[in-house]
Amino acid sequence: MNTKFVMPILIIFLFLLFPKNLLFGIGEHSYYYDLGVSHYDKGDIDSAVYAWEMAVREDPKFVEVYYNLGNAYEEKGLLEKAMNAWEKVIEITPFDIDVYFNMGVAYTRKGMYAEAIDIFRKGLGIDPDNIDVHYFLGIVFMNTGELDSAIKEFKHTLTLSPGHAGACYSLGNVYYDNNMLDAALASYREAVKNNDNHVDAYNNIGSILYEKGMFDDAIDAWKRAIEINPNFVDAYYNLGNAYDKKGMFYKSVAVWRKALEINPDMLDARYNLGVIYTEKEMYRDAVSEFKQILLSRPEDIEVLTSLGFAYKNGGLVNKAIDQFRKVLEIQPDNVSALNNLGLICIQKGQYDKAISLFKKSGQTRSGYPEGLYNLGLALYFKGDLDGAINKWEKVASIDSAYKNVHNDLSVSYKKKGSFRDSVAEHERALEELGNSERRFSIVLPARAKERDMLVVNRRKLLPAVTIGLTKDEAEKLAKVLGESNVEIGFCLDLLADIDFVVLEEKIANNNR
Repeated sequence: MNTKFVMPILIIFLFLLFPKNLLFGIGEHSYYYDLGVSHYDKGDIDSAVYAWEMAVREDPKFVEVYYNLGNAYEEKGLLEKAMNAWEKVIEITPFDIDVYFNMGVAYTRKGMYAEAIDIFRKGLGIDPDNIDVHYFLGIVFMNTGELDSAIKEFKHTLTLSPGHAGACYSLGNVYYDNNMLDAALASYREAVKNNDNHVDAYNNIGSILYEKGMFDDAIDAWKRAIEINPNFVDAYYNLGNAYDKKGMFYKSVAVWRKALEINPDMLDARYNLGVIYTEKEMYRDAVSEFKQILLSRPEDIEVLTSLGFAYKNGGLVNKAIDQFRKVLEIQPDNVSALNNLGLICIQKGQYDKAISLFKKSGQTRSGYPEGLYNLGLALYFKGDLDGAINKWEKVASIDSAYKNVHNDLSVSYKKKGSFRDSVAEHERALEELGNSERRFSIVLPARAKERDMLVVNRRKLLPAVTIGLTKDEAEKLAKVLGESNVEIGFCLDLLADIDFVVLEEKIANNNR
């Protein structure tokens, strides 16, 4: 399932320059030139090209016409013709810096970065302090991954033009790519200081503040971006993420809905709606969102898996099984699907099938604690205590705080009659409990992309001796008894019952 990520930093759009004397009536051969300008202004590029081609037939040295022909050819995607026209400009006026700029931009648009760098550098040979050429040369270096060179060009741009918001913004992008978040944030803030309507800079300020956990400040930045551009879909999407982090369910739903209103194909927003509906146990709504995504992306592994989670959590186990099987048809080694099918098999009492599935997940991801832990569950309920202990000891060696693995080991040792080992494991469990609250349960599917499972809350039922005590009080009682001279069997029964009774009852109920 998708982590609700912040949208990537946006790329600056490149543009072409027209000659400074793009005016009517500039010479005796201006008729076709003026006609071409008129057609171009009306959006009729083909007619403009025809008129300008007629103009250069009458005057082969009409430099403005070649200039404009190059721009028009480039707009039509005719790069070779555009370059030929601009080469004529250089042939006639070799020191025209703007034509070098346009040629570099055209090469950049086509992804021909080496050619773009070469032509921009030729332009700087004519005008070493040309702000636009330095700036866009930095953009090219960003695209080639030459970030140090990009930083150099953007800083030079700012030396020439200290208030250049674009250079501040792009410098922030380079810092962001290098994970220099503080430097990036400072550059973006400088960009909006120079241009308070720089919507992309506000979006990226929000992104960094979000990563820093400063959700209120991120919300303010994205609200400002939306104020500048009410149809800025990325800002709505990101704003929904921040509201979700703050637990503001209705606001996050509202802004993700707005994002979809602006762009119905923004499937990440729809996916997040499915996630949040699943969290709120609104399973029908979650299923609806995931199904809509699958109409466009029928083999999307994460969506298929998430749909399986929604079915499973909603009690539609057979539909969940179908979804997880579809995942395995597309990706036979998908760990999440293997584990969840295995857990369903445990619930159905099909322990051999569960063991097979968990072993396959272990082969796919060696040392994966979730798979090892679940394999231990299947072995335990099959009655193979030695096998369960072996797997849970491996889990504990990987992550001592993983779920309630020490409690599970304590119960297993107790059933084997290894009382000292049982007490030792339970003491370890109590130590881990002091660090953070751990819940033990059958594992159900996860809500976030980077996790494969989600532990479901489980209330621990206490034995009769603890009636009237809170859970914490009962655990303290158990610890005191464990350190006293009370008959050890009683202590172990109490410790085991506190941590394991509900799980056994749940499995038993599912087998009826």
